[in-house]
Amino acid sequence: MGDLLTALAAAQPDKTAIIDDRTGVTGVDDVRRCTFAEFEDRANQLAHVLDGLGVGPGAKVVWCGQNSTGILELTSASRKIGSTAVPLNYRLSDEEAAYVIDHCDATTVYIDAEFAGLIDRIRSEIPKVTNVLVFDGDAPDGMTPVDPLIATASTDVLERTDVD
Repeated sequence: MGDLLTALAAAQPDKTAIIDDRTGVTGVDDVRRCTFAEFEDRANQLAHVLDGLGVGPGAKVVWCGQNSTGILELTSASRKIGSTAVPLNYRLSDEEAAYVIDHCDATTVYIDAEFAGLIDRIRSEIPKVTNVLVFDGDAPDGMTPVDPLIATASTDVLERTDVD
């Protein structure tokens, strides 16, 4: 069976898939809407970014942020490349967050800019992490703003032979 998002994007490309109305991110009067075709493209682009960073089948990608388009893109991209998306509650203490990240063997963190300070504070306690990708805002020093990378990545479905 193929990817469900890919099938939905082919069957109903112009149908709304996501509505993101978070104030302060999308703007007070602005609501971010995304069609299935746009969602598919962004998930494919993020899959290419992750693949380019060496994230592949079985790898753990910790994600942290409020419900948003970015989080949905990450969970879909992870599924497409065979990695495991591990949720991290942004309400955890620094010690708890470091424990979750380190003990799940994550090598990549995908975090909303609003919560990037958490990773900044615990960076020395998560030695397995090689990539910290920040979305929806500015990235602190030592972290990578992922939105520009996504914007320039291919929208093609990533063809992998090592994903079930």
